[in-house]
Amino acid sequence: MALNRVDVIRLFDIDLSRGGRLANLRASLQSDSPSPAYSRYVESFSWLFDPQDIPGNDEQRKIDPTERYLSDAVSCPFSLPEFDRFSLSPDGKDQSDKGGVITISETLRIAAVCLWNRHSCNTDAIDLKLSLETSIPRYYLNQISILFPYIAEAELMYPFFGIRCEEIQLEQVLADKGVFLGRLFSGGLEHEADQTLKNYVQDNLSHRGYEALFVRSSDGLGVYTSHIERDVEADQLLYENTLFRAVQVCELCLLEHRLIRSFKSQVDQDARKVRILPRPLLVEQRRNELLRIEMGMIKALPFRTAEGRQLIRKAQEKFNIPQSLQDAKDSYNFLETRYQNTKTTAVAIVAVIAYIFDKMKLWEWLGALLTGHFSLFLYFQGLAGGL
Repeated sequence: MALNRVDVIRLFDIDLSRGGRLANLRASLQSDSPSPAYSRYVESFSWLFDPQDIPGNDEQRKIDPTERYLSDAVSCPFSLPEFDRFSLSPDGKDQSDKGGVITISETLRIAAVCLWNRHSCNTDAIDLKLSLETSIPRYYLNQISILFPYIAEAELMYPFFGIRCEEIQLEQVLADKGVFLGRLFSGGLEHEADQTLKNYVQDNLSHRGYEALFVRSSDGLGVYTSHIERDVEADQLLYENTLFRAVQVCELCLLEHRLIRSFKSQVDQDARKVRILPRPLLVEQRRNELLRIEMGMIKALPFRTAEGRQLIRKAQEKFNIPQSLQDAKDSYNFLETRYQNTKTTAVAIVAVIAYIFDKMKLWEWLGALLTGHFSLFLYFQGLAGGL
């Protein structure tokens, strides 16, 4: 198979739940100029979602009250609600480095770092995958060092490979090179049989004639043909934007998985806290968080295109997001059940104590005691007034 491009995108999702309120990210992470990776993110975002927008001001509404304008409340409106994006500058010492992007939410306390490397057609793609660093390079860590105090946990690197070949017929490429592509997708570390490797690249998520997209929770692979556009630069731009649209699908699934995992872990800890004392405010807080994750990040995304909805729903299945969400709901239901049991027990204990006090005439004694103290108080108040 004749390749003309091999692109490697590495994704890292980060839990920022440690510490207090996040610092001013716009002042700390704003870059002087956008990296190539950031530009591709911005251009391909609208292939999936609507950007963050706001209504016009009074003067603009006089002209057209239906017109919406890009939000200036965030650095990059081409990001999901509650998120913002910042460019990470490329390492000038590495010719393949095309920079990166950090996607971050101050309210959800979560982030994803994306790094892009472009390699020539002479690169051995499988060897390249096996040699990838599994941690964020020091050069990029220095650019996000403002976040160090807030990082509670980070996942291992998620590799996404983009393979652009000279062939025009995508089906022929998949049929002829299924073993190679399957090994590139999986890494080949399990020494799978050839048929197993071919099966890895059977479930294509994309309906585009020049793209075959394969994802799972640990790897992503996009295979692309050339000469779709007559102009060479336009053809390359189409490839890169299609590639980064697929990357953003995987990034979203990683963020969803991180949010669900963090929520479930916190709820499991909270279930131990309500064994003795009921904590209604805590349970209500977790309920709101669950609804926020389910609706805001999974079910009610601001889709712009039918393709975006279809792609993301398929990818969520591949990342096992529906089952993970159900597991999180089960953990919350256990918390709710334990809270209700503890509350019922507490109410019963209070009722028993009140009954015992009533039988011991304790309420009458307390009433007499308080009445006596109040009478003495009034007596001394009268003496003080007479003086």
